[in-house]
Amino acid sequence: MATTGTSGSGTGGGIGGGGSSAALGAMAAAAVATAAAPSSTGTPTTSASSANLAPPITQPSTPWPNSRDDYELNDVIGVGATAVVHNAYCLPRKEKCAIKRINLEKWNTSMDELLKEIQAMSSCNHENVVTYHTSFVVKEELWLILRLLEGGSLLDIIKHRMRTVNCRHGVFDESTIATVLKEVLKGLEYFHSNGQIHRDIKAGNILLGDDGTVQIADFGVSAWLATGGDLSRQKVRHTFVGTPCWMAPEVMEQDHGYDFKADIWSFGITAIEMATGTAPYHKYPPMKVLMLTLQNDPPTIDTGADEKDQYKAYGKTFRKLIGECLQKEPSKRPTASELLKHPFFKKAKDRKYLTQTLLATGPSMETRVHKAAKRQAGASGRLHRSMTGEWVWSSEEEDNVKNNNSSDSETEERPMNRLERMDSSSSETEETSERSGATVTGGSETKTLEAGTAAAAALGAMTIGGDSSMVPVNLVLRMRNANRELNDIQFEFVVGKDSAEDIAAELVGAGLLDELDVAIMSSNLQKLIDARGTGLRTVTFQLQSGCVAGEQLDEKSLVGYAQISIK
Repeated sequence: MATTGTSGSGTGGGIGGGGSSAALGAMAAAAVATAAAPSSTGTPTTSASSANLAPPITQPSTPWPNSRDDYELNDVIGVGATAVVHNAYCLPRKEKCAIKRINLEKWNTSMDELLKEIQAMSSCNHENVVTYHTSFVVKEELWLILRLLEGGSLLDIIKHRMRTVNCRHGVFDESTIATVLKEVLKGLEYFHSNGQIHRDIKAGNILLGDDGTVQIADFGVSAWLATGGDLSRQKVRHTFVGTPCWMAPEVMEQDHGYDFKADIWSFGITAIEMATGTAPYHKYPPMKVLMLTLQNDPPTIDTGADEKDQYKAYGKTFRKLIGECLQKEPSKRPTASELLKHPFFKKAKDRKYLTQTLLATGPSMETRVHKAAKRQAGASGRLHRSMTGEWVWSSEEEDNVKNNNSSDSETEERPMNRLERMDSSSSETEETSERSGATVTGGSETKTLEAGTAAAAALGAMTIGGDSSMVPVNLVLRMRNANRELNDIQFEFVVGKDSAEDIAAELVGAGLLDELDVAIMSSNLQKLIDARGTGLRTVTFQLQSGCVAGEQLDEKSLVGYAQISIK
């Protein structure tokens, strides 16, 4: 992950791909000139409930410049579908920063959504919200200048710990979780009191500074609830955005809309993620996640457990916090301000504690730079699931290195991650284990979805099926990369678990497929999967993204075409 958000998703009418760079640049420049103005004053945006959380910030005499020549771009530290994030250096200020470069031609949404991202960033001034400095247009790109958080994302640290330590019984102790989540709640309280919702709270969007500062990042899908922050108007949103595993049921249903309580649900899922290392249902494709979330009782810390008492290190107070956040009825969930008074946060410590428990054991900047560089397309390789259940891209070079190193962490037993029980008795654990056992998601006892929501109707034909019904199919996608070289991308499609849409989206996220080709890729992949028993082994199809200037479409040499084959 990046040290700033790299998500480029959104909703609304498309402008990406069809408009010229000059036209888009002019529109974005006008947007920047309007939206960036508030941040130049240095006056923090506050409300009655959050004034004490956002002390005035004194701006240096040298303002953040709006010229490409005033910045030195260094290593890539994050890659998304439509954006790249660099570690950078501002020459006039002699100060490090992060630069998020958004390709306007790939921004597959309306200019309104782009305006919202800039507006949300420029209007926020809080110690627990990522610091936005300025923005400007460079050719076909919008450059957002942000604070560099050298500790990386919480997800970076979770994944690093799970690779190096056996986290079977938990990733972080309760004090670490309480310290981080308390800071996140302060940021959410600020958002909500100013009429904003984030809509994508998760470990990947929680960043850490090298001093233990915790900030919420990625405003790609954040939006205003009400002008002027008047929450009494009960304004609700109806746009379907966010990450499915962290998404609240009311966002999925699209029935009566939703408000800031959707962030509280995501916050509860993030609490589980910090304890277990993953969100509930993380192993399933997006459409099945929607079905399980709508159909099952709210998840608990034990939902993804492989054995009884696997997470016995976590006590009743923490479990109660999660339960209060993960109530399907939004009105029953507490507000961020109310949650800050929860007894669990008596375990929270200071920033120095995080530098010892998180940053000292997390991945270095060099490690994250290396991983970000690997995500950029340009080599043959494979798309596969990691130990945390996420899709990851490995080049052939990486796979060869892993295969030649028999002493890799996969063949060596990792040391056990030991968690201290704090302020919890054994009787408390027993009581909690009985109350919050693992959710049953398979077999004949599976409940059917109630009719009445668009999401339920779309998912009605799907079944949860056990692992025995999941059939893996090994495939190869052959296509040309940005350097016009032919690449083979190997991946496994598990019938009954994966979806063609999910695979296509992951290819885009890994920088291997153009967004314009998602539909044609998913339809042809599904065609091959459906016909695998008929003798069909290969499909070749024309890409919507076409070919570069000076090239001619050629199906035989795959110029403007792609090919999927069953191995």
